Amino acid sequence: MQSTATSITLSTLRVTFSSAPSRKHRTSRPLPSDDARVSLTSTSPKEDYDTFNTNVFGLLNVSKAFLPYIRVAPGHCTIANFGSIASWSGGPGYALYCGTKWAVSGISEAMTAELAPLGIAVTVIEPGYFRTGFLNPTAKVVAQRSITEYDDTAVGHVRKLLDATDNKQPGDVIKGCRVIVDVLTKTGVAEGSEVPIRVALGSDSPPAIREKLVATEKLLKEWEAVTTGTDHEA
Repeated sequence: MQSTATSITLSTLRVTFSSAPSRKHRTSRPLPSDDARVSLTSTSPKEDYDTFNTNVFGLLNVSKAFLPYIRVAPGHCTIANFGSIASWSGGPGYALYCGTKWAVSGISEAMTAELAPLGIAVTVIEPGYFRTGFLNPTAKVVAQRSITEYDDTAVGHVRKLLDATDNKQPGDVIKGCRVIVDVLTKTGVAEGSEVPIRVALGSDSPPAIREKLVATEKLLKEWEAVTTGTDHEA
């Protein structure tokens, strides 16, 4: 899904899509946030900041700009943020990207609690791999500093895997967009349903999330006896 911030009006529905600022508002240098093939220790502090500035702070700025208007708008109001399948699981080679998307999902959950009393719904769309230009070589952005020691590690493997995945992603963008519109307008395949806090979009997104949930539950059970004996004595 492309990184944009757009407001659309559909009948009595007012939806704010919050993701990143459009390219014309970005710095002259392409930002690492457009690509998931950046090793955490390879990036500079500025590259780290630029990534969060695009994917997280941009989202916040767009939401804050629209909120004064949608708070007083009649009808059903929804803020839709773009997270990712990477909102759920960190991995080698895309730590910063995962960090920004985790932040987006966490912020969206908090926004839901804050804005629900005002009649404003918030959802975070967490797409899996869709066949966009995201992994295209012309869109590839890497850190200015390269650390060759990572080439033969999991970081290098992920880079090669993502390169091989370009234009072979399972998700159809048109079908995905239709589902998003139906969910946000509560029509079509989502008719009769309320807007959910999360939209795990794509055939690969729900299985990845379930895998993370299973691993997390296993970890909690394994360490619960050790980590929970920390309360004050009665």
